[in-house]
Amino acid sequence: MKLKNTELKKVCNKILKKAAYQMAVIDANTSCPLAGYQPEEPKSMKKLRKF
Repeated sequence: MKLKNTELKKVCNKILKKAAYQMAVIDANTSCPLAGYQPEEPKSMKKLRKF
């Protein structure tokens, strides 16, 4: 039982890491929909931009 629990945690961690990375890529490539306000992005996030 304990082995299955640790395997489940590893799989969930992989899925969450991939989802977080994909959301960071999407956020890096879109602009804020509000009129003129967009907070400054961290330098590491600027590396994810595609343009």
